[in-house]
Amino acid sequence: MRQKLLILACLSVAELLLTRQASAADVVASTKAANRAPSNHPGKFDPRDLTGIWMQTRERPFKTYPFTPEYEAIFQQRLADEAAGRPFQVSQDRCLPAGLAASMTTGAYPIEIFYQTGGREILFEKENLGALYHVYLNRSHKSADELYPLFYGDSVGHWEGTVLVVDTISLGATSALDLIAPHSDALHVVQRFHRVSLDTLVDELTFDDPKALTKPITGTAVFKLHPDWEINEYECTNERMVVDGSGNQVVTPAAKP
Repeated sequence: MRQKLLILACLSVAELLLTRQASAADVVASTKAANRAPSNHPGKFDPRDLTGIWMQTRERPFKTYPFTPEYEAIFQQRLADEAAGRPFQVSQDRCLPAGLAASMTTGAYPIEIFYQTGGREILFEKENLGALYHVYLNRSHKSADELYPLFYGDSVGHWEGTVLVVDTISLGATSALDLIAPHSDALHVVQRFHRVSLDTLVDELTFDDPKALTKPITGTAVFKLHPDWEINEYECTNERMVVDGSGNQVVTPAAKP
């Protein structure tokens, strides 16, 4: 009887050891699987990592602008010219960069954001001519005597929790908030980027322009992540966009590609 109990005890110990070994193996297997799982699998993301290619949704952040009388007159003249077949030529129509304001209010092209945690700057690139601008995280704005009219301005940023706040000045190289609405060289743009989910980035834009607007205005642009996209080359030629002898903008026949 004593020998039988001893055999049963040995079997119980062996079974316990096998169970512990199996549990340990399960833990190791689970850990390996977790390590193999992509960092961007559903539900998991770093809200302070904005890296990726993002496409703005169709909804525009601004439908109207509170213009001052002077700039309301400029806006109405542009509308009248457009109706008469003489549309306002934004900078990108002349193969120049669209500028920061237009890039973030019109979603015709995707944007790629380059960012590395602990880095000194964030780089934005839009699939459009010259659409490249830096957000510096380690300095304040340059002094007035160092600045000049820029397409994408002097942008400095800082983090407020999981929100990237970007402050941009010196935007005098362009004159359109989107594709037609005017702005002055006093335009000041503040953006608040918040990655609210794995595939959604919200940009809260504030335009402050004391010459062109009666008050600051705020709108929201929404971007969706496209991890399988790549930014392509973008080339521009304005040889087909010309102004005739009467001052009208015309498009010449497409004789050449």
